[in-house]
Amino acid sequence: MKMKKVLVTMLAALSFASICSAADTNAKSVVPTAEQVAAAQAAAEKSKIATAATAEKEKEAFFKHVQGKTIAVSYDSGFKFNIDYPEVGVLRWTPTTGLSLAPSDNEEYEVAEVGKDIYQINWIEQKGIVVSQVINFKTHKVFAYMTWNKEGERGNRASIFHRGTFTIHEANK
Repeated sequence: MKMKKVLVTMLAALSFASICSAADTNAKSVVPTAEQVAAAQAAAEKSKIATAATAEKEKEAFFKHVQGKTIAVSYDSGFKFNIDYPEVGVLRWTPTTGLSLAPSDNEEYEVAEVGKDIYQINWIEQKGIVVSQVINFKTHKVFAYMTWNKEGERGNRASIFHRGTFTIHEANK
């Protein structure tokens, strides 16, 4: 089976190489001018700045929902967590059941508003677990996709998709 994969991969690489070679001989070489390169770099930088500004606004808007609060999340998988947000861009999750893939920790997060009062929060935990969570403040529904290193799994990663609900409480001081 491995030999078959190796042969298929080699054939694909050879086919790609011959296509590229044919394209090189049949097409004119296109080299961007210095002005085109400079314009592309300026556009990329402008987009990066606009994206960063939008990201900061979204973090601030999200933080208004969670500042001074504890989000108590209960997933249908049995995982349960309390999540606190001590400052903009930082969350602290604490498992409230025996189910957890790692110990509690502070995490830096990125957030995007994907709908009115609906946010996608993403973070990478110290142990390498990647979490992408969507939280809806209108319906109190929450979804999360978690993935972690696991030898022998597809891409050497294992994953779980959670569906659940959450409640909001004043944070313990």
